Amino acid sequence: MIQRQHIQRKNNKEALRLMEGPHLDGHVVQHSDRYRLLVIDGAIMHCTPTEYALLMRLLQQNERHLPFDLLEPCLCMRSPSGNPRSALIRHMRRLRPKLWPYGLDILSITSYGYMLHATAQEHAVQEPDWAIQPA
Repeated sequence: MIQRQHIQRKNNKEALRLMEGPHLDGHVVQHSDRYRLLVIDGAIMHCTPTEYALLMRLLQQNERHLPFDLLEPCLCMRSPSGNPRSALIRHMRRLRPKLWPYGLDILSITSYGYMLHATAQEHAVQEPDWAIQPA
């Protein structure tokens, strides 16, 4: 019984520990490399291993242009076509909508690479007055 309590306390100490950063203006970002987990503004963002690697690279560069050749090593598996550029494009296309709820986007820079961009988060979209009808 004592052994079991000792193991349980040890597991509690090794529980999820989030590291602060990378810094992103207007957002609180935390991450866990061990679990490949991102927390943006208190919300957990679920990522595949490749998405996590790509996002961390983009977040660390914060609004700077990243060339394709610095992002391609983040790909965890080889593309069936053997073309890392097409695999990178596919991953970015899937990743972009996951970032939109946080006011973030990934911009494509033609023939160069990508850049993480924080968009201006507006207040919740309200219905126009003409759409609100009395009951």
